[in-house]
Amino acid sequence: MTCAEDVAAIAERGVVPSHAEAARVRALASSLVSKTEAAAARHPQARGVLLGGSFAKGTWLPRRVDLDIFVKFDPSTPEQEFERVGLEIGEEATRGHPVGKKFAQHPYTEATVDGVRVNIVPCFDVRMGEWKSAADRSPFHVELIKALPEETKAQVRLLKAFMEAVGVYGAEIRRQGFSGYVAEVLVMKLGGFRKVAEWFASYPLPREGKAFTLMDPVDDRRDLGTAVSAESLGRMVLACREFLRRPATAYFSELPRRARSTLDEMVMAVVFSHAPLPEDTLWGELRKTTKHLVRHLEEEGFRVARSLAASDNLEHSAIILLPELGELPALTQRVGPTVDRQKDVEAFLRANSKISRLVWVDGEARVRILIPREYTDLMVFLTAVARGRAGQIGASKEVESGMKRSARVLRGRALSQAASRWRWLRNGVREITSDVIGAR
Repeated sequence: MTCAEDVAAIAERGVVPSHAEAARVRALASSLVSKTEAAAARHPQARGVLLGGSFAKGTWLPRRVDLDIFVKFDPSTPEQEFERVGLEIGEEATRGHPVGKKFAQHPYTEATVDGVRVNIVPCFDVRMGEWKSAADRSPFHVELIKALPEETKAQVRLLKAFMEAVGVYGAEIRRQGFSGYVAEVLVMKLGGFRKVAEWFASYPLPREGKAFTLMDPVDDRRDLGTAVSAESLGRMVLACREFLRRPATAYFSELPRRARSTLDEMVMAVVFSHAPLPEDTLWGELRKTTKHLVRHLEEEGFRVARSLAASDNLEHSAIILLPELGELPALTQRVGPTVDRQKDVEAFLRANSKISRLVWVDGEARVRILIPREYTDLMVFLTAVARGRAGQIGASKEVESGMKRSARVLRGRALSQAASRWRWLRNGVREITSDVIGAR
């Protein structure tokens, strides 16, 4: 065995659920499947119920289990009826527990039952390749992975635990990482955790297009890597190299990151409240708003080294920034046309005549001027932007409304106090000032 294999063998003991936990989840799954079957029996469109997800496949991690239950529908069921009845079955099967509606291609029911997240998802009962909805492949995924040897499933658990510790496990838009099924397919194709780590350690980044590609063995036209961001891929590559260089069991549990506390005073956060939104919708809007806000700041001259969004996934969120500059000079340049474009030059000078402090011609025969900046302090500008007083940034309607109503721009002591109250904000501040794993 290599040193990496020795460490993985030791870590394997910690990623196998105990008999007691397995028995508890098995009993809960059996009860929920029975309730779902009873609810589905009232609807002639429903053809059956299947327990899916990592629990059914035997690749789930201790204390991190979700239950996926698929309700199969007659393929001739109209789409609106498919969605409506699917939600009715899910709500009935989880009655008495906190229930929400989530969206993939179609809406489905998510509930929390005895501390376990449960998804009840409608799919069409189709033959392989005759897909009508994105969930139709899932029953075939379950059968494929269930058939793997137990030793292979143990390697899958190792890979999932590694990805979780590194911070790249989960294909949801909040993380844009690797799904559980991607981990399963990687181990199935490459032969084990160590081989997957070696594969990532030498992964060639594409020059253009998607960062990561992995075809679905159940559907060779479907790329499983679509949801994986370049950031998540890069983190995985660096972490695998570091693990192979210095193997440690911490890579399969909680991996400490080096936080640069000296940067804490530079961090700024726009903290605001908003109407509750489905998690995927919320994170899509937060990512979009963060991107547009940074672009808006940089157009004004404020360079941002790093940015990210944070949220409690309920009613409070923040856009966290690590700026390179917090203050700008009082004057800025504006570049005009070349002198041969007479009308354009005259229009340029006329438009800026009241505010220009200096006019000259540069080495390329372009007219340039110096004008006063409207904003020189980033805190002031951020507050004006968040409250809608300094131009549109392209935020989503819900996020923009929440910002205008409640945004506070925090830095230093005020941000530390808010972070001490809200763990989600504290985690965001720590993330933005921490080195990526594998960068040592």
